Amino acid sequence: MRTLGPIALLLLAVAAPAATQPAPPSTAAAFDHVAIHVADAARSVAFYRALFDLQEVPAPVPMARWLRFGDGTTLHIIPGRPEPVALGKWDHIALACADMGAMIRRLDAHKIAWEDIGGRHTPQTRGDGVQQIFVRDPDGYWIEINDRLKQR
Repeated sequence: MRTLGPIALLLLAVAAPAATQPAPPSTAAAFDHVAIHVADAARSVAFYRALFDLQEVPAPVPMARWLRFGDGTTLHIIPGRPEPVALGKWDHIALACADMGAMIRRLDAHKIAWEDIGGRHTPQTRGDGVQQIFVRDPDGYWIEINDRLKQR
């Protein structure tokens, strides 16, 4: 039986299947954070913490405050906005919950106005069966709240 020499072994190693070599890095992106420019950072942090149970985490920059969602993404609160936001509902942040009824009770307890996309005071059901409502934060940013988590 003939044995392979060192050069043949080296050529076999270089031509080995890709499974033995590390995969190239992926170019697929993952959602990381949203940054909003606000008039009063303390007021905005209080709003998002009270309504959505977000946890504040240390921000690596002194001017910002960061709030973490349960999945690890963050909301960056940047102070210094001189006037309210003037955007429609199609420009919004969407947050998912598991129980729309409980969320509406929380909003009502905090006296936060909510409505569907057409301005009616009733949750609407999307074509995929998910209910949604919209609220505005203290600076006027629209937030869609939906119950997509009930389906997980």
